[in-house]
Amino acid sequence: MAQVLAAALVLLAVPLVAAQAWVIWGMFRPDERRGRRSEPGSRWRLSSPTPSVSVVVPAHDEEARLPRTLESLSRLAYPGPIEFVVVDDRSTDGTAAVAERFAARDPRFRLVRVTEPSRRHAPKVNAVMAGIAASRGEVIVTTDADCAFPPGWVSALVRRFAPGVVMVCGFVETLPPDQLTRRTPFWRLFEAADWFSLMLVSRSMLRHGHAYASSANNQAYLRSAFEAAGGFGAGARAPSGDEDLLAQRLGALPGARVVFAADEDARAVTASAGGPLRFLRQRSRWVSRYRHAVHYRPAFLLGLVVLGLESIALAASVLATPFAPALLPVVAACYAVQTAAMVVGMTVGARQLGRPYLGGLTALAWALLHPWLIATAVLWSWVAPAGRRAGAVGYGRSIVRRRWRLLLRALSVRPDRGVRCGPVPAARHSGAPTRAWRD
Repeated sequence: MAQVLAAALVLLAVPLVAAQAWVIWGMFRPDERRGRRSEPGSRWRLSSPTPSVSVVVPAHDEEARLPRTLESLSRLAYPGPIEFVVVDDRSTDGTAAVAERFAARDPRFRLVRVTEPSRRHAPKVNAVMAGIAASRGEVIVTTDADCAFPPGWVSALVRRFAPGVVMVCGFVETLPPDQLTRRTPFWRLFEAADWFSLMLVSRSMLRHGHAYASSANNQAYLRSAFEAAGGFGAGARAPSGDEDLLAQRLGALPGARVVFAADEDARAVTASAGGPLRFLRQRSRWVSRYRHAVHYRPAFLLGLVVLGLESIALAASVLATPFAPALLPVVAACYAVQTAAMVVGMTVGARQLGRPYLGGLTALAWALLHPWLIATAVLWSWVAPAGRRAGAVGYGRSIVRRRWRLLLRALSVRPDRGVRCGPVPAARHSGAPTRAWRD
């Protein structure tokens, strides 16, 4: 048994360390602005240097945190037309009143209400779709109701839309330098390091030319590209994660590129999870979205599967070493190599992006605990009772039933009838943009 566990650990650790090296390599690749030639004849281009912008902010029971976000938006210095569409998603507190108060004093703010949950889309995705449908901007920017931004945020995102760029993924952090003090608890540093690692991976993937994931806290895309890609939605219901799917769809458009914006002015600060247990629950929710393979590209899913299984195998191997001492050399070697790769990557990235306190010892502590975080989040996501819900509707059984119906339909159609069978074509998955906004 020990030999099998050791072999599995090595088999999983090798591609994981290779992926870490690939991410580090991406840190030294040229940025999109310098590394790729412009495409003056591209279909994807802005109508002017200062196009109209719609900032969509979904909010559910955010009465306490929304004022800070809207106040931050009100201070933005964007020279072009801009609107802030606040979507009240069935809030039971004073969220709508907060938005109305800002709308009364600033005509750039508008309130949109969602009164019914979607049977197909996650609540947040459904709210964003309602905001987009009610907005008018050439560029759509989405964020959350618990974020804050520098005055040049929108301008910095818009500047990244060179010809051919359809989407800009912005930098998100939880612990900027002005919030760091000597009394900052360790778990806040760990949370900040974990967010930072996600940003580093996203930046490297995009520098390698792969658009796989994006954070809904800070992203911008062309409305024309959003409509061409079919908007949000996938072949089956999902609890969350459609911002990742959208990044993949936009990146797959002909002649289109997705870029990363890490400039100080392009960064958004999101609220902390609020405690170690809440942080763990948040990560568990994030992991739960990746259980639905219908949503994601195989290469992206493969990387996530390797990360999850390797973390579980490493944690299990560490716990098993007192009972199987022969495991110790293999476990120590795998743990040491992947930790070293993580520390090097985090330290290099922290220096590049002006967050040195997230490298060095902080990176070492994060790298040592990261496998345990992933293993716990993965296992927790599988036992979470609300892991298969979209809106107010459970759908775990519906996915199985749908796959069974498609199989029966494919087997029952006779070849001589010339009827096309199998999965629904991609066009029917996405539909026209207006159809994508229907429940």
